[in-house]
Amino acid sequence: MSDVVGIRYYTAGPIDYCSPRDLELGVGDYVVVSREGSEQLGWVVLAADQVVSATLERPLRVIDRIASEEDVAAWQRQKARAEEDVGRAQELASRTDPRMRVASITYDLSGDQGELTYTAPEKHSADWLRREAQDLLNARLSIRQVGDRDRAKAMGEGVMGLCGRDLCCSNWMTEFPSVSIRMAKEQGLAPNPSKISGLCGRLLCCLSFEVDAYRELRGDLPKVGKRVTTPVGRAKILSIDALRQLVRLRLDDSGEIVEIEADALRAQYGSLVRPEELESTVEDPARAEARDLQAATIAILEPVDRPPAPAPVPASTAKPADARQAEGVSSDDTSSDDEPKKPRRRRRGRRGGRRRRGRGGGGSGNNGSGGAGQQ
Repeated sequence: MSDVVGIRYYTAGPIDYCSPRDLELGVGDYVVVSREGSEQLGWVVLAADQVVSATLERPLRVIDRIASEEDVAAWQRQKARAEEDVGRAQELASRTDPRMRVASITYDLSGDQGELTYTAPEKHSADWLRREAQDLLNARLSIRQVGDRDRAKAMGEGVMGLCGRDLCCSNWMTEFPSVSIRMAKEQGLAPNPSKISGLCGRLLCCLSFEVDAYRELRGDLPKVGKRVTTPVGRAKILSIDALRQLVRLRLDDSGEIVEIEADALRAQYGSLVRPEELESTVEDPARAEARDLQAATIAILEPVDRPPAPAPVPASTAKPADARQAEGVSSDDTSSDDEPKKPRRRRRGRRGGRRRRGRGGGGSGNNGSGGAGQQ
């Protein structure tokens, strides 16, 4: 099926893809569609040649007819009636739960069926509100809890935001973006809820519109609060003006605040201007390793404290062995000067020496040899 058109039932609402059957429709044509047993008026926002039907799920709703003047007049009457009934339903809800806020009420062309949406601090069922509102408004209603942004979106056109223009959510936005306080900081905005919040009480949706442009302008500049080292000392990044392309730094030594162009800082970042943690994580360990290597190398090359070795005797001054014997030098002392001389071991004899041996000889002569001498 290639004949599929996109229909909207209210401004900036979700697109409902329907089959036009044999109707020739263009963008802006009002049509009547049957939805959940009731007739709803909508208008074409996407023609048949603008829809890629291969990505759509089946089955699709079928357009009943092209809206007539009576259908458009009935839609306008029911729209005005719904705006008045929101106040009446709010009074009914406040009597039971003051924290509840009725967001919107919509009716079909006949006015017999409708839908009521509300907001509440916590998620809970409000069947009592549906029953009492049906009796009050004389219509069969379905009830649904929504968020604060949906309530602001339901206010419709003519409601202006902080910028002085119509709310983006009720004018052209079909989905709510994800917004965080970090986006405000990246754009140089103070995290003041009264200045960065919309009528719904949530962060402004427009904070997400330009954050990508600010990120591109900032590029690879250091973040606010980052500490860096410069040729004149350490400094801290105070602010970054992405539109003017200026970076403000405060020097630690003098306390002076200086401004530098973003392009100049980008050119010097990493060479002259470097992150402070680069010294503690990269440069300090490298310096310590170099010092240790230098200390180990010097310790190896330095001489050890030892007594000097004796100088060798020249061959011309050395005396032959015969000459040294004539001078009373024994052969044991002819060892080389390089070798240490061994101490001479003293030979010990028996006590008494020859005298004792003589006495022994006399005694032995009495026993044998002495007797032979006497003969």
